Amino acid sequence: MKDFWKKQLEKNKKLVFLAPMDWYWDSAYRQAMKRVSPHIFCVSEFYSADWLIHSRFLADSVLPHTEMEDPLIIQIFGKDPVIFANAAKIISESKYNIAWIDINMWCPAKKVVRSWHGSCLLINEQTAFEIVKHMHEATHLPISVKTRLSFDWNQNLINFIKWLENAWASLVTIHGRTAKQAYTGYADFTNIYELKKHVSIPVICNWDIVNYTDWMKKVKELDGIMLGRASFWNPWCFIWEPQINDDDFIEKTWVKRENFIDGVYHPTLSEILEAMEFHAEKLVETKWEKKWSLEIRKHLVQYLKNFPWVKKYRKRLVTTESVDNTREILEEIRKEFSEDLNKRPSLNEIEKKEENL
Repeated sequence: MKDFWKKQLEKNKKLVFLAPMDWYWDSAYRQAMKRVSPHIFCVSEFYSADWLIHSRFLADSVLPHTEMEDPLIIQIFGKDPVIFANAAKIISESKYNIAWIDINMWCPAKKVVRSWHGSCLLINEQTAFEIVKHMHEATHLPISVKTRLSFDWNQNLINFIKWLENAWASLVTIHGRTAKQAYTGYADFTNIYELKKHVSIPVICNWDIVNYTDWMKKVKELDGIMLGRASFWNPWCFIWEPQINDDDFIEKTWVKRENFIDGVYHPTLSEILEAMEFHAEKLVETKWEKKWSLEIRKHLVQYLKNFPWVKKYRKRLVTTESVDNTREILEEIRKEFSEDLNKRPSLNEIEKKEENL
């Protein structure tokens, strides 16, 4: 398992990841992404190492997953190397079938930093080193790290990552901003390109990548990318030229080559409605009905953001109470716009008539 990344890079010229995002990247969301883009690697929502070792209920709630999500990465956060090691032992249990573990050294949230977690580890190099070392010794799974350029530009990225590499980190993902910047401004990949020249482990870049054309410009000699917000209600954002030219991929995913235009995949209305229904069904399989209705409401309307008649269905979609109710709404859209099902909303191919709103 320790050479997992080497084998993946031999198989895939570049690695593509779904980034971790708390409260969004649950099992249903990951399945919705992999239904359309089975080539991606999914990183879970991030979980507290402390919580995992003190609550078997939490471990049994968040670590089990479907075969569709494999190989699944679990991201954890904390500050105590011993606790990280104990959490790694739990995650490594065969019944969970986790592929590897990622350490959160990137989160800039104030409550996280105040607790000396997340990006705060950028200014605690010895602790960061000990965390990776202890985890490596505690598990057979590979260990990776997600971090940032620095905390406040007073830290040396290359030295920091070399420390982690010496502690047996097998891959690193760099968010192209400092912790102080959080999510403001634009990502800077200059230091990430320089880092790649000085380490032997795979280096992944993260943030401000929106489509295939943008990816081709930015990835350069790096080993892959990680996308997060670009995937919001858009599982097609991971479909790029290598997938479009792969006959096996086309056959397995129902993706249509003609919808890939200038580096961007433009799904038809029919594809969007199918994705919505699939997401709703998978969510109800993993969460009780009341929680399901609250969760799915934040997703449904956004899938239709380019659909000119979305206003007509918005109120019903954001108040849906059951998966059957959701199916009824989607079927109504299919019937009313049967002539538009093969048209692509993002290309404005569906005519908007104000009197129908």
